[in-house]
Amino acid sequence: MLSEKDLLFLKDKLIKIKNETIEMLESNPPLTFEDFGELTSYDNHFADTATELEEREKQMLLIENAKSRLEEVNEALERITNGTYGVCVETGEDIPYDRLEALPYAKRTVEAQEKLEDETIPSRQGDQSFSTPKEDERGDKRIQTADELQYLHGNSSS
Repeated sequence: MLSEKDLLFLKDKLIKIKNETIEMLESNPPLTFEDFGELTSYDNHFADTATELEEREKQMLLIENAKSRLEEVNEALERITNGTYGVCVETGEDIPYDRLEALPYAKRTVEAQEKLEDETIPSRQGDQSFSTPKEDERGDKRIQTADELQYLHGNSSS
């Protein structure tokens, strides 16, 4: 159970995160062609267009992450108002103060969060390489991995 002093400290921290996030969102409007010095995309070289697209994707990802964090901060502030802040939404256990100090909008204990992530993020099954599995009879036998080619033909850089 959090003391009143700890709760006030964490609430102030949440409000600060909220204000910083809102400020970041307001100071980063969506990128346009004009931001890159172009009036249209017609005359752009494909590499320039790819760079612009990458910058837009980065910006969209940053904005999505900021919006998600803002939502989590608002939920944490609601839990403070409701009197449920600092209690794991999954297990009902108290969330350790150290965790809340590091991540004030945490709503689960570390164990509950890890369990949730294990359930929602599919684990990588086997090797995700481009090589055709040996048991795959329908695969093109001409496709070989770099290791197989080096074994068969040696290293060409020698």
